[in-house]
Amino acid sequence: MLRIVLLTCFSILYSSGLFGQDAATELTPIFDGKTLDGWHNPFEWGETKVVDGEIHLVAQKKFFLMSDKTYGDYEFEAQVRLPEGRSNSGFMARGQEAKNKVFGYQAEADPTSRKWSGGLYDEGRRLWLNPLADQPEVQDAFNKTEWNTYRIVCEGDHLQFFVNGQKTTDYYDPVDMTGKIGLQHHGEKDQVYRFRDIKVVDNGRHVWNPIFDGTSLDGWKATGGGKWELVDGVLLGTNSADEEKHGLLLSEKSYSDFTARITFRLTTGNSGFYFRSAPDDSGVGIKGIQAELENSDSIGGLYETGGRAWLAKPLHYFDSFSKDRQKGRQKQWSKAHKAGEWSTMVVSVHGDRIVTHVGDILACDFVDPESPKEGQFALQLHGGEDVKIEVKKIELLEKDKQAKAEK
Repeated sequence: MLRIVLLTCFSILYSSGLFGQDAATELTPIFDGKTLDGWHNPFEWGETKVVDGEIHLVAQKKFFLMSDKTYGDYEFEAQVRLPEGRSNSGFMARGQEAKNKVFGYQAEADPTSRKWSGGLYDEGRRLWLNPLADQPEVQDAFNKTEWNTYRIVCEGDHLQFFVNGQKTTDYYDPVDMTGKIGLQHHGEKDQVYRFRDIKVVDNGRHVWNPIFDGTSLDGWKATGGGKWELVDGVLLGTNSADEEKHGLLLSEKSYSDFTARITFRLTTGNSGFYFRSAPDDSGVGIKGIQAELENSDSIGGLYETGGRAWLAKPLHYFDSFSKDRQKGRQKQWSKAHKAGEWSTMVVSVHGDRIVTHVGDILACDFVDPESPKEGQFALQLHGGEDVKIEVKKIELLEKDKQAKAEK
């Protein structure tokens, strides 16, 4: 219910011009209405042409028309009109390409009875990331017989899609920070897909910057039990079953909204990445929320120490997926982390929303109005058990100031 209320409010704000756009922002056409300058077809099939100020795509199997330019953070707007009969299309957002292949984020155009237009589909990779099965309030945003206006806003790991002014997708994903814009023909034989009024504003890009890079522990402080040390450029944390105290490596700096990426290898025991937390005199030595680092299905889950205990277990969003997608996601999840192997976890915290990924698979997407809005980071060594964790990097996703200066 909270998600529905939030999406409805966002849609109202967007359509009134108060959200998702700046009055001073002007989008620049990237299709001149006459030629396909600035565009290319990476496939050996598919017909592309300009007709009366529109791009027309025709094919007998799936292909994409892609922008020459690569974008990072940007706002995009275009119109699409699908033909009568069987059809399916979409816009690639930060699309990746190779010969005869395009993959990555896609804002879906789905005129079927399923009505998932504006959902987020990971073309050629993880399939549906944000199906609209649990968002009936936006399933009628798409008009099957008219032109439809799509707006895409990419900012760091935050992806937002709008269809005819209604916000259909609000998603955090850490996989692609740059890519190309694309127009899809799904491959229905001789069907004509039409696009027009294609505009964009380039807002630079985000990059990963280290706050621990293996050279020193400057900016961090060890407390409690266990041991933290640098070994060949890797942070090694160890604790033993004989040590009852939890060990912590606390950041000296506090953070509010952020996206952090931890590259780690957990051989044994239980660990975690705390955020918006504060040290205290409890047996654990800290109060706050941690994203679990452990060799179990709980990895990436959210646990509040000194408070509410478990807030969200991984894959709690399964009800929004059909049974076949649940099976596929379970298979992907089983490969996201292996004990004793290097893995990544991304924790994205903005306002009340907390999103975690293990590898490239969404673990948790949780809204928590009760959590503090600022606090320290910390890595944990659980007390009373043997723990061995290695950390190569801790990075923050931040605006690339150099890219902004070059604009």
